Amino acid sequence: MSVPADRYSLILEYLQKRYPIAVSTSQIARDLNMNRGSVAKYLEVLLTQGHVIMKPFGKAKQYCSSQKIPFDDLFDYLSEAMVILDTDPKILMVNKSFITTFDIRTGKNVIGTALNRLNLALLNDTTVQGNISRILESKTYINEMLLIDQIKDRFFLTEFVPTFLPSLSFTAKPGIMITFRDITTWKKTEDELKTSERKIRTLFEEVPSGIFLFQADGTILNANRASLEILGLTRFTDIVNFNLFEIMSSREAIEKLISEGKNAEITLTCNFDRLKISTLTSTRKTGIAYFQVVFAPVTDRRWNAKQEYFILFIDITAQKRAEKELKERFWGITSNLPGIAYQFYARDSGEWGVYFADNRSESVYGIRTDPLETWFDRFASCIDPEDKQRWDDSIREVIQKIAPWDFEGTFIKPSGERVYIRGISQPIRLKNETIWNGIFLDITDRRRSEEELKKSEQRFRGFASNLPGIVYQFYARDAGEWGMNFVDERSQDVYGISPEPLNTWLDRYGMCIAPSDQVRWKNSIDDVIRRTAPWEFEGKFIKSTHEEMYIRVVSQPIRLSGETLWNGLILDITDYKRAEEALHASAIKEIRYHSFFENTCNGVLIYEPIDNGDEYILKDVNKATASLLRMPKEELIGKKLFEEFPDLPDPEIRDLLRRVLITEKPEFSSPLKYRNRDDFPWISHYVFKLPSGEIASFMVDVSDEVKKEIEDSSSVCDFRI
Repeated sequence: MSVPADRYSLILEYLQKRYPIAVSTSQIARDLNMNRGSVAKYLEVLLTQGHVIMKPFGKAKQYCSSQKIPFDDLFDYLSEAMVILDTDPKILMVNKSFITTFDIRTGKNVIGTALNRLNLALLNDTTVQGNISRILESKTYINEMLLIDQIKDRFFLTEFVPTFLPSLSFTAKPGIMITFRDITTWKKTEDELKTSERKIRTLFEEVPSGIFLFQADGTILNANRASLEILGLTRFTDIVNFNLFEIMSSREAIEKLISEGKNAEITLTCNFDRLKISTLTSTRKTGIAYFQVVFAPVTDRRWNAKQEYFILFIDITAQKRAEKELKERFWGITSNLPGIAYQFYARDSGEWGVYFADNRSESVYGIRTDPLETWFDRFASCIDPEDKQRWDDSIREVIQKIAPWDFEGTFIKPSGERVYIRGISQPIRLKNETIWNGIFLDITDRRRSEEELKKSEQRFRGFASNLPGIVYQFYARDAGEWGMNFVDERSQDVYGISPEPLNTWLDRYGMCIAPSDQVRWKNSIDDVIRRTAPWEFEGKFIKSTHEEMYIRVVSQPIRLSGETLWNGLILDITDYKRAEEALHASAIKEIRYHSFFENTCNGVLIYEPIDNGDEYILKDVNKATASLLRMPKEELIGKKLFEEFPDLPDPEIRDLLRRVLITEKPEFSSPLKYRNRDDFPWISHYVFKLPSGEIASFMVDVSDEVKKEIEDSSSVCDFRI
C-alpha cells in the first residue's frame, strides 16, 4: 500500500472506531501522530468522496465516519458505463461498467490517461471531441447523443454532464461526466418491430387473398388490392359506399360468425350476375363464384375483442369446377369397375365408418347404400363366417398401424349367391382422422381360374410321374470334356431331333433354341458345370417345321469319380405356358381396376385420341401412374403416347386402342414395358372408353406376380432322376 493510501485508511479506521462521536482535526493529528495540515487535506478528500461527515463546532470543524454508501462504491455499482474527465481532458474516474463495456484490459491503470489514448472509436469521434471542447469552453453543447459502435454493432445513449471536481487544494475544478447507456437490445427490438409492421403492411397489400376489415354492422373499414381483383373491380371507390353483407351476399352466415366471436372457416357462394344489377355494377365477373373464407375478430394486445372483424377470402371457383369434372370422370371410371368404390374413416376418438359407398353397391353385391351409417356393418354381415374373424382382425390391424388394407374372402349375397371379393385401399392421414380410399372387387372369375389351375397342376404332376418328356444324361469330366451319355429315343417325336449321333445331339438341339434365348442357354450350361449345381432352364424352342414351343430343362447333379452326371428331363411346357398366360389374364382381370384416382393403389391413365386414333395425347395420370412410368406427372400430361414411349408394342397397342375407340368394348392387354429397361416394371392394362370420348386405362404392376408364377411353376415342374 502507498503511503497516502495507508494514511487514508488509518484516518477512516480511527473515525469508524469512534463513531458516532465527532473528532477535531487536531485530535486526529495528535492521536495518529500526523501533521495537522496533512490530516485536514486527507479529510477534505474523504469528505468529497462521501467517506466522512463534517459537523461544525463553532468556528471549528469536527469529523465522524459516514454510514452512507461511499461515492466510489456507488459509482462502481451503477450499471451504466461512466467516465469523469478533467479539463486536459484526462481521466479522473471510471466505474467497473466502463471497464467491462469497452473491454479495457484487466490491470491497466487508466486513471490520469489522456482520453484519446484509450483508442475508443466512440470517444475519438470528431463530434464527441467537439462536444467535450464546447463543454470545457462553457459553450452550448449537446446533452445527449446516440453513438454507434460499428465494430460490435452496439448502440449507446450517451449523456454529457458538466461538473466540478474537488481537489486537495480545496478548490473546485470544472470537469465532465460522460455516461453510456447500452440500448442495443431496445434499438434492435424497435427496428425489428418497425420491420415487422412494414412486413405486415406489405403482406396486407401483396397477399393474393382478399382481405376485408369491417365492423359488426358490415361497414367496410379497409380492403386490400387482392380483394378488388377477386371481385372483378378496379377502384377502391367501387366498394366504399357498400356494406360487406351486400357484397358477399351472405348476411346470415357472417352474422352468425360475428355472434360466435371466434375464428372460423366457411365456404360462401356469390352470384355476380345478381350483384352486377343490384350492387357491384362495375364488376367484370359473371356467374356463380365460390369463396373459401377465414373469419376472425380483431383483438388488442390484451386479447380483448373489439367490434371489428376481418375476413380473408380466396376464390376457389376453379377448384370447385375441377372437383365437379373429377367427380364426373370418377363416375365414368367406376361404372366400368367389376366392383364398387368406398371411403372408410377412422377417427382418433375411436369412431369409424364410411363417408362414401358406390351407388352400384346394390346391383353388384345386393347391399343398399342407404342408410350410409349402417352400410359397412350390413356389408360385413355378408362375409362368410369362416372368413369373418380374419376380416375383423384385418380392419383392426390397419386402423392401428395406419396401413394399406388388402383382404380376400368369400361374400354371401342376400340372395344366397356366393362370390369372392377383394377389398383394397390406401390410407391418407388427415388432421384428426385417417381416410382409406378403396375398392371392393368381384374376383370370382379369377378365383375359379386359380382353382382350375390347381386341378391342372395336379394332373400335370401325375403326368410328370410317368416321364412327360425326354430323359437325358449329361456328363462333365474333370479333364474338361462334356457331352451326352444318353438321350431318350422320343427326342425325334417330341422335338424333331434324332438321338443319333449322340455326340452331336446337344449341339443340334442347342441350335433350335430361339435366338433370343441362345446366350442364356449357353451360359446356363457353363454355370452348372462350373458350380456343379442343378440345371434349370426355360426358353423357346423352334422345330425344323418352324413350330414354336416352350421347353424346361431340369436335372440334378451326381458326383462320381472324375466326372459329374446330370440326370434329368427336357419337358414340353407349351401347354403350361398357355395356361400360365391364361392365369395372367385372370390376374389382370382382378388387378386392372386398382387405383381409379390419385390416392388409390394403382395407375389410371386417360388418353385423348387424335389423328383418327393414330396417336393419343396423355390427358391425365395419377401419382401411381407417374411412379410406374418413372416420370413426374407434370412431364407426362400433354405428351403423345407413341412419341414419348416408342418402345411400346406396335401395331398391337395401336390396334387395341383403335378397336376400343370404335367398338366401345373394353379390352385387356398382355403385360408390357413402356421402355425396354430393367428398371421399368411389367404393366398390365384394362382399356375402356369413357362417356367423354376419351380412352381410360387401369395400369397394374404385375412384375411380382410374374416372378411368383415363374417360381411356382418351377416347383411344380421339378422332376429329378
